[in-house]
Amino acid sequence: MLGYGNRIGFAIPHMESLPESPKTFGDLVKTDPELPVELSAGASPASLAKSSSTPSVSDPRDRFTWANFGIVLSIPLVGGLIGLGVVYLANPLAISWLGSSEAPAFYSNSLWNIPKSISQIQSELKRNQLKLGESFGLKEGETLYTVLETETQNIREIRLYQSVMDRGVEKLLLISTTTISGIDEYFVRSPLLKYITYNPPERLQPNRNRLPLKRLSLLDNSPKDIGGLKNGIWFTTSGNVDGITYGQIYYFAADKRSQLFELDAWNSPAGELPKWRNVLSNNNSSQLVVNQSQEFEPAFLIYQPEEVILNSIRKIQLRQINLNEAKNQPKAYQDALLMASVGLWTPALEKFNFMVTELRSQGKTLPPFIQEQYDLISLHSKITFEQAQNPNSNLGERALINIIDGRWNDALAIANDPSYKGDKIAEMLAKYHPHIWQRVMTMLSFTGAKEIKIWGGLVVLHRNGLRRAEQWLRSQNVDAKDSNQLLQRLDLAPIYLKPQQLLGTVSYIGKGNAGADWFLPPPKLDAGQAWYEVSIDLIKDGDRWRNDPFPELSDRSSILLWRVLGLSLNNNLGVVTYDAYGKSQTATLTAQSLWVSDGGRLKILASGDISLASILNKSVIAPLVTSGGIFDPPKGSSVDWQSLSPKTIEKLIRAMYRELQRNGQVSVSIEDFSLLVQQQWTLSAVNLDGSGKSEYLLLLNREQIDLGDRHYPLAITFANDGSLIFSDMNGGRVWIDVLPSNVDGQILTLRNGRYEMWNFR
Repeated sequence: MLGYGNRIGFAIPHMESLPESPKTFGDLVKTDPELPVELSAGASPASLAKSSSTPSVSDPRDRFTWANFGIVLSIPLVGGLIGLGVVYLANPLAISWLGSSEAPAFYSNSLWNIPKSISQIQSELKRNQLKLGESFGLKEGETLYTVLETETQNIREIRLYQSVMDRGVEKLLLISTTTISGIDEYFVRSPLLKYITYNPPERLQPNRNRLPLKRLSLLDNSPKDIGGLKNGIWFTTSGNVDGITYGQIYYFAADKRSQLFELDAWNSPAGELPKWRNVLSNNNSSQLVVNQSQEFEPAFLIYQPEEVILNSIRKIQLRQINLNEAKNQPKAYQDALLMASVGLWTPALEKFNFMVTELRSQGKTLPPFIQEQYDLISLHSKITFEQAQNPNSNLGERALINIIDGRWNDALAIANDPSYKGDKIAEMLAKYHPHIWQRVMTMLSFTGAKEIKIWGGLVVLHRNGLRRAEQWLRSQNVDAKDSNQLLQRLDLAPIYLKPQQLLGTVSYIGKGNAGADWFLPPPKLDAGQAWYEVSIDLIKDGDRWRNDPFPELSDRSSILLWRVLGLSLNNNLGVVTYDAYGKSQTATLTAQSLWVSDGGRLKILASGDISLASILNKSVIAPLVTSGGIFDPPKGSSVDWQSLSPKTIEKLIRAMYRELQRNGQVSVSIEDFSLLVQQQWTLSAVNLDGSGKSEYLLLLNREQIDLGDRHYPLAITFANDGSLIFSDMNGGRVWIDVLPSNVDGQILTLRNGRYEMWNFR
């Protein structure tokens, strides 16, 4: 042993021998088993032989025991249990011996979807401010519920539950959930936007706002078999805003896998739920009809339910019967669709019948798609025809109904009826002119009938005024004698100016021809009469005086203006002329015609005694013409000088003195002037600036202050503290009087030869 150890070079001190090892040395230091023996470093042939002849001893850790066998078998068992647990969590009913005794045909794959009692469902919903709403029993064991917001009662969800027995207790298992998000408000109100002439409000834009749904209803009289759909149930949600009912259609498919299909949204200005009706002649089943009619405009949307299979996926759809043009069809068919598109249903049906007659003469029938369009037009034509037979409507409505049914002559005869004023026709035009205009422009592409053009002129009258209407009719080659009288009579749109009194100036025209520009033909002059032209400078509009121009009077019927200005009741005009001493003289004129410029300048043609012409020339200022009664200005209250403070009196006296000095009319000292004023001149308190506080007005006649030939009295006004506000001594603006009105601070003045309402503020 020592020799062996010395041979390999080990030096172990203090030991004479090594203990025997239970293993060979080769077990402690293993060599690569695949390494060739001859390559082992330092190994002699003897030692190699000895190593190979030593028997090997096995390691207990390398043995395969029963424990190892159990561990191997437990791996698939544990995996199976884990998988079973996952399945049970995902769907307890899939493991019948662990779940309830009944299983639905279809159920949600929600991880936590387990059967719950009604009270459990209500409790869960309550935590989210929700609750169960209406319920509808479906096929055996299935129930449809709405989920409502507790506060608003808006529908948030539609849930489909199946009744199951969970260990002897009846519970509900959620099969499917449909979220309800409301209906786009723009879509809901869209039928009302068809004929509007203004831009919709900013908030009313597509996809801007959604309106809530409040109810879930069964659609009554649902047919059992429609387009391949059997034993299903039809529902609709619904809501209402401003009289418009709206909602969404749902179809419950009652087959092996129960399913709720969400279909088209709908709206009804008529306020009706969709109804089942059989309106297609080539189809024995019923169609879903939505009523979008508005007053006298019938509009029905017709939907044919159908089942389609796309990529092995079942879909339910509502196919709308539309007026899309089929290709390669006769012109009569194209014309019919164009007329129907603007609501001319009866003329459209007449065109369609013409095509049908031609096809039958050739032994042909209408293709199914075109037959559906024919039925759609026929349905609406029947309604408009029946409306036109009803004599109970007022005259305006009756004219509109005749237009809608294409009876232009009958409508025009109503408008031309001289036995009534035409106010109902004017009201109808104000409300329905967009409806009429579309029909007029469509029909003018087929015919140049005069009665259609005249209705077009009446629409232009309402939209753009009388002159534009006359121009439009001239462009359509309509003789003025066929339309002018009707235009004049039907120009009845409201005028918001309320004339109570007119003020203006007058000038002499002569005894001959009055001119051709006047709106109403002037009569012949009586002997000793002449023509006068009155320019209206002010109108008392209610309680407030207004200066010209008056644009709301332009482009309106002369008959209407004559009545609005009060001339139909009293066409007498008063004329006031003034001499150099402030004395006035009155005369009268008779209004005979009128004229209004495009900008609103109003003139009246009047007749009067020829001698008035010389009187007008003698007036020191422009003669004042009045209508609507006498000109009666308010009177101020006299002020006692002793009631004023010395400071106020001093300011009044000094202001008067300076004004008189400026005109060179003072020959006394200010002290003497003060005594004169307080003893002989009268001061009045009048509200002149509309502030609610009285100002002081001093009116001086020619005997008191002589400034030559001019209008008297001369006026000086002061604030209540005595400071000067206005003086007409310089003549730039001549004071006439305070205007009679409930509105304070309106002063009648004369400036540059025209009368003008003026105030100090």
